[in-house]
Amino acid sequence: MSKTILIIDDEYIIRWILKGSLGKNDLTIMDASSGAEGIELAKQLSPDLIIMDYKMPDMNGWQATSKIKEFLPNVIVIGHTGYANDKSREEGIKLGCTEILQKPVDLDIWNKIISKYLA
Repeated sequence: MSKTILIIDDEYIIRWILKGSLGKNDLTIMDASSGAEGIELAKQLSPDLIIMDYKMPDMNGWQATSKIKEFLPNVIVIGHTGYANDKSREEGIKLGCTEILQKPVDLDIWNKIISKYLA
Protein backbone atom coordinates (compact mmCIF):
# COMPACT_ATOMS: atom_id res chain seq x y z
CA MET A 1 0.00 0.00 0.00
CA SER A 2 1.30 3.42 -0.95
CA LYS A 3 2.21 5.81 1.83
CA THR A 4 1.05 9.43 1.73
CA ILE A 5 3.24 12.48 2.24
CA LEU A 6 1.88 15.99 2.63
CA ILE A 7 4.28 18.84 1.82
CA ILE A 8 3.31 22.15 3.43
CA ASP A 9 5.46 25.01 2.15
CA ASP A 10 4.57 28.44 0.79
CA GLU A 11 7.31 28.24 -1.86
CA TYR A 12 5.99 26.59 -5.02
CA ILE A 13 9.47 25.62 -6.24
CA ILE A 14 10.22 23.71 -3.02
CA ARG A 15 6.95 21.78 -3.29
CA TRP A 16 7.59 21.06 -6.97
CA ILE A 17 11.16 19.82 -6.41
CA LEU A 18 10.19 17.61 -3.46
CA LYS A 19 7.19 16.14 -5.29
CA GLY A 20 9.38 15.36 -8.30
CA SER A 21 12.13 13.75 -6.27
CA LEU A 22 10.09 11.88 -3.66
CA GLY A 23 7.43 10.80 -6.14
CA LYS A 24 9.88 8.29 -7.59
CA ASN A 25 9.51 6.21 -4.40
CA ASP A 26 5.96 4.90 -5.03
CA LEU A 27 4.49 7.46 -2.65
CA THR A 28 1.31 9.49 -2.89
CA ILE A 29 2.39 13.10 -2.50
CA MET A 30 0.06 16.03 -1.94
CA ASP A 31 0.97 19.61 -1.21
CA ALA A 32 -0.37 22.77 0.40
CA SER A 33 0.84 26.34 0.12
CA SER A 34 -0.08 27.53 3.62
CA GLY A 35 -0.50 26.31 7.16
CA ALA A 36 -4.29 26.63 7.03
CA GLU A 37 -4.53 24.76 3.74
CA GLY A 38 -2.17 22.10 5.10
CA ILE A 39 -4.30 21.60 8.21
CA GLU A 40 -7.41 21.06 6.07
CA LEU A 41 -5.60 18.62 3.75
CA ALA A 42 -4.19 16.73 6.73
CA LYS A 43 -7.75 16.29 8.04
CA GLN A 44 -8.85 14.87 4.68
CA LEU A 45 -5.80 12.73 3.90
CA SER A 46 -4.46 11.50 7.25
CA PRO A 47 -0.95 11.41 5.75
CA ASP A 48 1.77 9.10 7.02
CA LEU A 49 4.34 11.90 7.02
CA ILE A 50 4.27 15.68 6.70
CA ILE A 51 7.10 17.91 5.49
CA MET A 52 6.50 21.28 7.15
CA ASP A 53 8.12 24.60 6.34
CA TYR A 54 8.59 26.94 9.30
CA LYS A 55 8.14 30.42 7.87
CA MET A 56 4.83 30.91 6.04
CA PRO A 57 2.62 33.98 5.75
CA ASP A 58 -0.58 32.82 7.49
CA MET A 59 0.91 30.93 10.45
CA ASN A 60 4.29 29.41 11.07
CA GLY A 61 4.85 25.72 10.53
CA TRP A 62 5.25 24.91 14.20
CA GLN A 63 1.81 26.41 14.91
CA ALA A 64 0.34 24.36 12.06
CA THR A 65 2.11 21.26 13.40
CA SER A 66 0.57 21.80 16.82
CA LYS A 67 -2.93 22.06 15.31
CA ILE A 68 -2.42 18.93 13.17
CA LYS A 69 -1.14 16.96 16.17
CA GLU A 70 -4.50 17.64 17.90
CA PHE A 71 -6.26 15.30 15.44
CA LEU A 72 -3.30 13.24 14.13
CA PRO A 73 -1.18 12.76 17.26
CA ASN A 74 1.03 10.06 15.75
CA VAL A 75 1.80 11.63 12.38
CA ILE A 76 5.48 12.14 11.63
CA VAL A 77 6.28 15.81 10.95
CA ILE A 78 9.66 16.73 9.52
CA GLY A 79 10.22 20.47 9.77
CA HIS A 80 12.53 22.33 7.44
CA THR A 81 13.59 25.92 7.66
CA GLY A 82 16.15 28.45 6.58
CA TYR A 83 15.67 30.19 9.94
CA ALA A 84 16.78 27.43 12.30
CA ASN A 85 18.36 28.33 15.57
CA ASP A 86 18.35 26.46 18.87
CA LYS A 87 15.26 28.27 20.15
CA SER A 88 13.15 27.64 17.02
CA ARG A 89 14.31 24.00 16.88
CA GLU A 90 13.31 23.48 20.53
CA GLU A 91 9.93 25.11 19.88
CA GLY A 92 9.37 22.92 16.79
CA ILE A 93 10.15 19.73 18.68
CA LYS A 94 8.00 20.82 21.63
CA LEU A 95 5.05 21.49 19.30
CA GLY A 96 5.30 18.12 17.58
CA CYS A 97 8.01 18.03 14.92
CA THR A 98 9.83 14.72 14.87
CA GLU A 99 12.93 16.28 13.36
CA ILE A 100 13.95 19.67 11.95
CA LEU A 101 16.27 20.10 8.98
CA GLN A 102 18.10 23.23 7.85
CA LYS A 103 17.26 24.50 4.34
CA PRO A 104 18.42 23.92 1.76
CA VAL A 105 18.03 20.18 2.26
CA ASP A 106 19.80 17.93 -0.22
CA LEU A 107 17.39 15.64 -2.09
CA ASP A 108 19.44 12.58 -1.13
CA ILE A 109 18.95 13.50 2.53
CA TRP A 110 15.20 13.88 1.96
CA ASN A 111 15.06 10.43 0.39
CA LYS A 112 16.99 8.93 3.34
CA ILE A 113 14.71 10.67 5.86
CA ILE A 114 11.59 9.43 4.05
CA SER A 115 12.96 5.88 3.92
CA LYS A 116 13.89 6.04 7.61
CA TYR A 117 10.42 7.04 8.79
CA LEU A 118 8.25 5.20 6.26
CA ALA A 119 10.13 1.88 6.22
